[in-house]
Amino acid sequence: MNDQYAEIKAELELTRKELRQRLSSTTDMEASYEMLFENPINEKEKMVLHHIKEDLQDVERALGKLKYGSYGICEETGKHIPVDKLKIIPTARTLYDFSFSDLFEKRQFSSSIHSTNSTKVSAQ
Repeated sequence: MNDQYAEIKAELELTRKELRQRLSSTTDMEASYEMLFENPINEKEKMVLHHIKEDLQDVERALGKLKYGSYGICEETGKHIPVDKLKIIPTARTLYDFSFSDLFEKRQFSSSIHSTNSTKVSAQ
């Protein structure tokens, strides 16, 4: 494993631990609730449980890629994903996983330029 990924690996391992704890407590609660009230869990709780499982799968996939040396390589293009991007979204699988955040950053940047320019114009 590359040393530049050590921090990311530690973050992923911590996230895996937290997700497993949430999954365990959620399924324990679900089982006791059903036994006490004989009602299935509601749709919101099912969705939460589903998202926890999905997140855990993403983390496990990223840790597996770290183990086998394919972490940080875009699954669609084969290009390396920049480490600074992976620190933001450590479970990213493609370069396109950052499209929204890139768009947001561009908007933030253009907004700050626009507000700076309008301040200069109004100051004249």
